[in-house]
Amino acid sequence: MKRFIKIILGLLLLPLAFNVLLSVFEILWYLLKGYSTTLYFIAGAAGYILLHLFVYDFSRMYVVAHELSHAFAALLCGYKVSGFRLGSDSGSVRVSDINTFVLLAPYFIPLYSILLTVLYIIGRIFYPQIQNYAGWFLALLGFFTAMHFIHTYKALTETEQSDIDKAGGGIFSFPLIILANMLLALLLAEFYFPGVLPVGDIWRGILGRTWQFWKWACIKVFTLFKALYLYFSGK
Repeated sequence: MKRFIKIILGLLLLPLAFNVLLSVFEILWYLLKGYSTTLYFIAGAAGYILLHLFVYDFSRMYVVAHELSHAFAALLCGYKVSGFRLGSDSGSVRVSDINTFVLLAPYFIPLYSILLTVLYIIGRIFYPQIQNYAGWFLALLGFFTAMHFIHTYKALTETEQSDIDKAGGGIFSFPLIILANMLLALLLAEFYFPGVLPVGDIWRGILGRTWQFWKWACIKVFTLFKALYLYFSGK
């Protein structure tokens, strides 16, 4: 019954998640448009993509982040972490209990990007001169953000992930992953590039398109049931 409810919830979230994906192109356009501020970030992301395609895919580094995300999420939920194993291209973490957040955390938490942001914030507090190296931080942020999105896509499309099945299946998990990624990405963008992305307009566009879809769908369903009623009632 619980899995059935998750499937229904996932179906209800699908239009919203789809419109979030559509807004990715809008976000990329704003990042390119504000290149005077985002240039280092773009260069770092492009650098990772080139290295991933032609030199090394950093899969082991991603596996470390993947398993650590499970562990940190478990600790945040008050669970115990009792084991951690890392292989050449896979890993595992032993926790006392699991929930949806623990299972899906690696797919929407850009761990290295968040750790870098925390390091930068601490650095600005205790060593204000670190802002002179903001370009390097932005380049690393782009590098690690590109790593997160590329490996998340590969993990979800190239291999069967037991985490997804345990969380409630793809119909439930994928919309949540998409929405959580967008939320964190916009938070990071607002921190590093204030004013470059019109976050309010982006969300209003997402919600507006989703509302229009559900309005259209409800009208179609109502029309269908009305036609069926008239047909079977002989009116």
